[in-house]
Amino acid sequence: MILRSVVGKLWLTIIILVSVVLIALSLFLNEQVDNTYTRTHKESLERLAKEIRSKSADLNHVQEVSKIFDTYMIVMNSQGKIDTSKSKPDSLPVAEEVIQLVDTSKVSENDVYIQTGKVEAKHGDIMLAAVPYHLTNDQVTLIFYQPLNESIEEDLKMWILYSALIGIALTTIFAFFLSTRISQPLIQMKKAAEKMAKGDFTARVHVREHEKDEIADLSLTFNRMAGQLDDLVNMLSHEKEQLTSILRSMTDGVITLNAKGKVIMTNPPADRLLAIFREPGELSLKATLPPPLKDFFDTVVKEEKEHFGDITEQGRTWAVVMAPLYARGQLRGAVAVFRDVTEERRLDKMRKDFVANVSHELRTPLAMLQGYSEALIDDIAQSPEEVKEIAQVINEESMRMGRLVRELLDLARMEAGHIQVQLSDLDVSMFVQRVVRKFQNLARDRDVEVIGEVAEDLPFVRWDEDKIEQVLTNLVDNAIRHTPQGGKVTVRAFWNEKNMFIEVEDTGTGIPEEDLPFVFERFYKADKARTRGQSGGTGLGLSIVKHLVTAHQGNATVRSQIGKGTVFSIQLPVEVPEDAELKL
Repeated sequence: MILRSVVGKLWLTIIILVSVVLIALSLFLNEQVDNTYTRTHKESLERLAKEIRSKSADLNHVQEVSKIFDTYMIVMNSQGKIDTSKSKPDSLPVAEEVIQLVDTSKVSENDVYIQTGKVEAKHGDIMLAAVPYHLTNDQVTLIFYQPLNESIEEDLKMWILYSALIGIALTTIFAFFLSTRISQPLIQMKKAAEKMAKGDFTARVHVREHEKDEIADLSLTFNRMAGQLDDLVNMLSHEKEQLTSILRSMTDGVITLNAKGKVIMTNPPADRLLAIFREPGELSLKATLPPPLKDFFDTVVKEEKEHFGDITEQGRTWAVVMAPLYARGQLRGAVAVFRDVTEERRLDKMRKDFVANVSHELRTPLAMLQGYSEALIDDIAQSPEEVKEIAQVINEESMRMGRLVRELLDLARMEAGHIQVQLSDLDVSMFVQRVVRKFQNLARDRDVEVIGEVAEDLPFVRWDEDKIEQVLTNLVDNAIRHTPQGGKVTVRAFWNEKNMFIEVEDTGTGIPEEDLPFVFERFYKADKARTRGQSGGTGLGLSIVKHLVTAHQGNATVRSQIGKGTVFSIQLPVEVPEDAELKL
């Protein structure tokens, strides 16, 4: 494993490089030792031979000189034999072997004959020099030779080898120390980088104060980079938290999509929208893009411009605006912002319906007023009875139009919160009986029975008597008008410890189940008939009931079955708080 590390590679590289250099140097030095040693012997013998040849001297003197140079001398006569009387005694044991190395034909006056060779005697390898020498009465050849002491040369080579080995050993230690020294900051940087990869951007590399080399500069640069990354990550994290807080606090839904249409980020309103489109058993809210939004996305990607519109699902409506997202000029996805506009669309529809209903309700009496008034002007009525009948119709239609305008004004004040609840003590039993008696004549004219059923021991309550009477008046009047001849309308009152309940039940035609959630809306008519028949009304009575009951912190509900009748139930607190007021 060490060879895979920077320390091992650097250490091995230094060792190989130094070893190659030292081995090459050792080989070179050995060669130089050989050459120098041989050259030294050659120069020494050549200088000695030339010196003796240039000067005539006694052989004894020559022998003394050669002794000074640690050189053996052999005297060979003209017949090529050894002159033992003139040769040195210590040279005689190898004299025969030495003269065999001499080629006498190459011995001349002008040059020194140099030759190396091996003798079997104790000297081993030798180097010899031969020069002619003139005696008084004869000419001989002087042979000087020196043994080549290989042990000294071998010792020198061994020392060179030992020096190389010691150098390699020291280099190994030095290289390992140097590699460790150099790589230690790198190892620290690696550990710091691993911590940074795990999200810890506080990791730093320790730098000694006295270190001013490139590694120290790299470590300082790494620390600066880590610090900048830490600041950048903290800033991005802070911005992300801010963005997340903004997205979570938004009432509008936000969905971010990648280039393939996959959801990559949402906020809680968007999660609720996606949950509506989630398939049964699907765990992730972001698994697939809902089909309506997929159509928006395809359009945005195709046209590369903002696209907006509405989507409807499960009775709710969302206004969607989707725009493309770009990165370096390339489309990288889209962002969709949507808002639940169900209430706005409902209110808009109610406004349109309100205008249509008011126009219709006013147009009918106005048309009749205009028609009958023209009949009077044109003297169409021939008798006093006809004139009286026309005047009666005009009076009824004017009263009906006045009632409509009055109820519209009351409803406008209630919705604006301008009507306050004036509380007073009220006997519920007497109150219910009074309301029932008020409708006896109307009920008798329509052949409908109106009765009151009041529980015993009802407590006094604190209500706004006028407004609760208006509530019951609207409910009972509405019940009588929707009850056929021979039917019955029952007003009952009962209570528990906290709440008083008043119900108005009729035996009329009933209300369809799909219309029940809308009966308290303005101008809503379950029979959808806009006629002045027996059940004709303004369509505002139940809406006024809802607002007045809400002002008393109560609740109004309805239950009905087709052909069996309808029950309107009013739940009111026994004692309404003094600060209660009408609020939408």
